[in-house]
Amino acid sequence: MIDEIVDRIVQFFSTGLVEKIIKAFLVLCDRFVNFILSLCEGNNYKKKDETVDVLYTSGNFLVINKKHDLLINSNDTKKVKTVQTIMRKQFPEYVQDNLTHDFYFAHRLDFATSGILCIPLNKNACKEVCQVFEEQRARKYYLALLRGHTDFDEEVIDIAIGEDVRFKDTSKKMCTILEDELCQNPRRSITKVLVLDRGYYNGKPVTKVLLRPITGRRHQLRLHCSQIGHVIVGDYTYSLKIDTSPPRMFLHAFRLVLPNTIENLDIQTDDPFTEKALKYKWKVVEQVNSIANAFDIIDSF
Repeated sequence: MIDEIVDRIVQFFSTGLVEKIIKAFLVLCDRFVNFILSLCEGNNYKKKDETVDVLYTSGNFLVINKKHDLLINSNDTKKVKTVQTIMRKQFPEYVQDNLTHDFYFAHRLDFATSGILCIPLNKNACKEVCQVFEEQRARKYYLALLRGHTDFDEEVIDIAIGEDVRFKDTSKKMCTILEDELCQNPRRSITKVLVLDRGYYNGKPVTKVLLRPITGRRHQLRLHCSQIGHVIVGDYTYSLKIDTSPPRMFLHAFRLVLPNTIENLDIQTDDPFTEKALKYKWKVVEQVNSIANAFDIIDSF
């Protein structure tokens, strides 16, 4: 009887059934491990979304690549996620206890605009950078996708910008002197425009441009582009027709040059508006200027 049982056990283990069971078990283990890793990866993505992308850091400056649709700061620090609240967790060592908003925000980007934001890390650096901006010695370059195909390759827009009286107590909207009855306290505003590419975004004509603001009025680039008939894709505020199809406003602070006595800065990000980055919804049909040469060209006119 015992011999018969032993024979059956030996026979069982000698068949391919056990091998199949073991393989099936290993497959299940592999899938379980991959599932756990995917959960961990998802958590990492979540953590990544809650940090700022650092482009450069030193003892004087922290330069980040701000995400689009993100405020720099807010008085409601408990409910609203901002650059300030994210950095307070990521860089507690840089928090300035004597400041209302924790950090020296020497310049700003609109909520919808992504790109370079330079944050001085001490009072002297902040004073120096603020002076550079006030004296218009900073060189700022933006990338944008504009509705329609422009009939120019180079343009200088010189249209004064003021406060829209319809939104006097808010920062929602500005206006140009061309809207005389609505424009309060207009100041001269100048923007240089250089066409990089013409093509199509979601099948509609779009022009990719490099923008260099010479002055620094609120919403200057958005308003100037709108005034020449080429609103920035995704700019709902200055669109004549509300278009909610783009996932964001396609305006990005691409390069920032800050000459100063403490530490000269020249920072540039990757281009977020390439065909690949926009998942090939943006198709180039004509290249007018390459980015490699664009800075020298736009500085020259």
